[in-house]
Amino acid sequence: MFTFLDAVQKCLTCCVNLDQMKKLIVFLLFLGLMACDEGIVITVPASASFTFNMPSSAINADADNIYSGSRTVDIGNFFNEDAEQIESIKLDKLVYELSGYENTSGDLVLMDFTIQTNINGSVTDILNITGLVVENTGKVIAYEDGNPSSVMSAAQVASLEALMDNVEPFELIVRGDFTQDVDSDFTVGIEWDITASVAQDTGTGG
Repeated sequence: MFTFLDAVQKCLTCCVNLDQMKKLIVFLLFLGLMACDEGIVITVPASASFTFNMPSSAINADADNIYSGSRTVDIGNFFNEDAEQIESIKLDKLVYELSGYENTSGDLVLMDFTIQTNINGSVTDILNITGLVVENTGKVIAYEDGNPSSVMSAAQVASLEALMDNVEPFELIVRGDFTQDVDSDFTVGIEWDITASVAQDTGTGG
């Protein structure tokens, strides 16, 4: 069987004139198209944001000052393409923000801040920050592709990407473990940028 590699070797070793080279280049292009008869892969960017309310009444009512909130995330809703076309999803950036907090007592409140995913009862931490001050933070980068200051580990990023690759709904959870009662309600916002590798049918398959 004559393979694509055979053609490359023939091109490199057997071309003795320009006409032969041209013919073999056309032949290699034909073989390349045949190899891609199931379609080409394009990249499609998407962004999403999620808001979690952190009510002071619930936080202060818990004996350990622990509270968590969750949202269902359906990755398929972020893209127009069918789920079967999405081959993989890459996390480009993830930021979080605490906002709306009013420190009326002047006390410094800390929390162990965790972002988790949950699918079919399997809970995984994708971000852990110990001793985060409860205050209005502005947008804080937890992960950015190529940024060495990212606080999400490679394993945490890989875990989130693997979950997204399934293109199935999962729970996104924000959890706070506070050192004491908080003075007011506040919100936690999460935003991310992702890129999907999507297979596109060229219509040349047989």
